[in-house]
Amino acid sequence: MAGRADSRADSGTKPDGGTERLVAGGLACLEQCGDLLRDMPGVVFTASGGGNSPIGTHVRHIIDRYRCFFEGLSQARINYDDRRRGTPVETGPKAALAAIADTRNRLDRFDPAPRSRKVQVCELVHHDGVATSVESTIDRELMGLISHSIHHIAIIAMLARSHGHPVPEHLGKAPSTLAATPPSRRGTLP
Repeated sequence: MAGRADSRADSGTKPDGGTERLVAGGLACLEQCGDLLRDMPGVVFTASGGGNSPIGTHVRHIIDRYRCFFEGLSQARINYDDRRRGTPVETGPKAALAAIADTRNRLDRFDPAPRSRKVQVCELVHHDGVATSVESTIDRELMGLISHSIHHIAIIAMLARSHGHPVPEHLGKAPSTLAATPPSRRGTLP
């Protein structure tokens, strides 16, 4: 246990950085995604292989989750199944970059004041088609968006590498993994 606390102190992280820290984490994920797509050829963006969805589908999925989050706040009910499949975000890197920029702007302007406000979260969690609804908080949902985004960014990085597109070593790695990696082995972080 002492090693864990020492590790946290050495990495400069705190157990609770508040909503501002969560917003910064979300912005970092969106920035990673945008940086990767900026020079990506359309053929790489839309290529599928190995049974995986194309990069564009993963990007759209990340953006959809944030959109669902923001749209659900006004009614305190977030429905993560309200997806918009087959949009230009899936097929065009420029549309994806514009959607990422828009999402970054929304998150950057996000008012962290209601951080502990309760929200209902609704999502299919089993293929039987019955949605599950649970109580959550805005902070917990922001944390979930970050973890979910990192997971999909890792898949995007893997797909991009498989098509010969350069990907920074840190892309798609969890913050805890990067913090536990000696600086000499993690490369340059943004």
